Amino acid sequence: MFVRVFRKVYWYTPILLLLISGLLWLKLFIYPPDNLIVTGTGSGPLFDLLIPFFTDKPLLTAITSFVVLMVQVFYINQVATSKEFTDRYSALPGLIYLLLMSSTPAMISFYPLLFANLFLIPALNKLFDVYDEESISRELFNAGFLIAMAGLFYYPALTFYLALITSVFLYYIVSLRRIIASLLGLISPALMLFVYFLLVDEFLHWYEELTFVAKPLQLLELEISIYQKLFIGVLSVFSIVAFLRMQLIYKTAKPIRTRKRITLLYLFFFISVLSYLLAHDFSHVHHALLTIPLTITLAVFFYDMRSQRLTEILFGILLLFILAGRAMVYIISP
Repeated sequence: MFVRVFRKVYWYTPILLLLISGLLWLKLFIYPPDNLIVTGTGSGPLFDLLIPFFTDKPLLTAITSFVVLMVQVFYINQVATSKEFTDRYSALPGLIYLLLMSSTPAMISFYPLLFANLFLIPALNKLFDVYDEESISRELFNAGFLIAMAGLFYYPALTFYLALITSVFLYYIVSLRRIIASLLGLISPALMLFVYFLLVDEFLHWYEELTFVAKPLQLLELEISIYQKLFIGVLSVFSIVAFLRMQLIYKTAKPIRTRKRITLLYLFFFISVLSYLLAHDFSHVHHALLTIPLTITLAVFFYDMRSQRLTEILFGILLLFILAGRAMVYIISP
């Protein structure tokens, strides 16, 4: 039923998305906890600058998190539909992103990855457009700048610069000027922040944070709950099946432009997985980075499947698993 309803956009579709999101986040609005702000190793300086404005304001923090998420829901839906992955009037990508970003109790909070995605989604959109744009250097600069901004909220997001560099070779637009343009975009916000830390005499503290994040073996010391392991397992199965179907069936019938965008999507997903090595204290919510490429892939998977009954069954399995995780929020006392 859900796939059929959200396959197309109707006048009531945005209202349904808001209602579903409201139900998923309901407890947060009724009983906003005092410890809603999640910090730890890997949170960037821009996120740390936000914390004083939301400390001791749980309801404002909850509303801000919800608004930031909904902006991303509608934006990634526009990206997926405008780049020809699904029908331009589909709302399925937005629904899937909403469910994935609300899939575990830990993600219903105020955390750095939520703000990092606010910049990574338009960065991916810029890289999708590089193939069609005449001002390639400008788009690469913009993509680099957006990735840097995401990294200043969550350090591991900086690894997506690898996707930017690889896209230059993927689109056969290699030149020193374009690589320098992307690098300038990446270092511009970091340079301003570097000057700020020098002025306030906190550069050494910033440097120590960066060096600790770059120690991937620290991840082995973290404990992961049983539900997190189950969620990763189920999401992995859906991911593998969706990517295989996209590669073997969906991709073969598409024009070159779309094929290259799909390859870039694979790359984005691979880097998301690779960046787990830098997740540290945020390993329990790090799959928020995976939701960007996975949303588009799953949207293609459910949208393009011919058997409507099988589509609804598979989507129902994914939905029930997510709702089971969300039910934990209501079981745990506020």
